[in-house]
Amino acid sequence: MKMLLPLMVCLGFASWAPAKPTLKPLSPIYKPDLTQWRIDLTPELGGWMTEGNQEIHIKLVDPKDPDPPKEDELRFNDYWNDEAEDTPEKTPEDLRQERLREEEEAKRVAWRDRHLVVWLNGSTTQLSVRVGYNTYYSVVSLNGENRLEILEPDSGKRIVRTWWASAERTKLMISQLRASDDDWSGNLEILEPNGDLAARGKRTTSGGTLTWSNEYTHPNPPQGTYTLRWTGGYRGGKPFRVVVEAILDAGTDTERRWRFEHLVLPGAGPVTLGTIDIEN
Repeated sequence: MKMLLPLMVCLGFASWAPAKPTLKPLSPIYKPDLTQWRIDLTPELGGWMTEGNQEIHIKLVDPKDPDPPKEDELRFNDYWNDEAEDTPEKTPEDLRQERLREEEEAKRVAWRDRHLVVWLNGSTTQLSVRVGYNTYYSVVSLNGENRLEILEPDSGKRIVRTWWASAERTKLMISQLRASDDDWSGNLEILEPNGDLAARGKRTTSGGTLTWSNEYTHPNPPQGTYTLRWTGGYRGGKPFRVVVEAILDAGTDTERRWRFEHLVLPGAGPVTLGTIDIEN
């Protein structure tokens, strides 16, 4: 009897050991029907507007999406449950299987990654988007008629919006264009002649504004030299090329344009793209 007691205790502890979680079977690879897609715009643009700047949401939608994303849903409970459970130590084979599964899952959702071409009052921008997710874009209206056109090249889906605005005229506009790589990152900064720095979402004392979409506008830019800088960003050790365009007095006889292109190396700090001189 004394010999059986330790054995029963050991067996009892063994029965309490947590079991390895069973992996859910992967869903079949989804092949979207691009002819059914649509482009949603919120808020809608049209008619008359008195506000010069608009932050809009652009969403590429697949009505047959098998797993529509819920952007506002926090997965805190799932994360907490994963951390709270006692799981056995993973073997090298377990880790390998998890890596292979993650790679396979990434292939299954790769269809969501797309590009949109945006034309706004003659300026062209390319946006990296994911099907089902909102992409934020800043619209700066000119005084008078405005036109916005959005194209998804793979499906050919296109929307066009026109409106009239009695907004304050934008004399100077500086915006980023598409870089040489799709997954580039970083922020545009504008150093004004008086020393004020326009950063993302910040308005300077002279009235210049740099939106979260890396677009700088000024209704009446002071005379002097403006310095354009790029802060870089984490790129996993890959260089990337930044392209920025500046337009002064767009659509008039005195229109001037500047284009700056710079190769940014990984780990580099802020780099100067160039300068523009404005004379009143």
